[in-house]
Amino acid sequence: MTAISTAVIAGVVLAFAVAGLMLMREVRALMGTMERLVDVLDRDARPALQSARTMAEDAGKVVAAVRAEVDGLAETSEDVRGRLNRLVRRAEERLQDLDALVDVVQYEVEETALDVAAALRTTRRGTSIARAMKRAFLGRGR
Repeated sequence: MTAISTAVIAGVVLAFAVAGLMLMREVRALMGTMERLVDVLDRDARPALQSARTMAEDAGKVVAAVRAEVDGLAETSEDVRGRLNRLVRRAEERLQDLDALVDVVQYEVEETALDVAAALRTTRRGTSIARAMKRAFLGRGR
């Protein structure tokens, strides 16, 4: 019985050894396939990754350029706003000065008109007095 059990054990060990060898052969074939897959992925993915890096760098440059332009526009807008505010203040001051000048000119025109009217009235009176005196002394009609 010992020989039979030894033969059975040897057969089982031999079956395990053959199965192990077959499994190792399959693992080796699978490893070869995996290596080829890694090589293909490395070959194909490397340019894609490089393109992605380049795109990210370009996007960073675009963002920096846009940020610089926005900053420049903000500075220009602030400068223009300051100039407009100064211009509006100056215009208001000049309009106030012009309003005061118009008030003075209007007052002077009114005064001059009154003086002219008074002078005309005086001249008319003087003329009518002179006519009356002429008539009285010379006896002539108009």
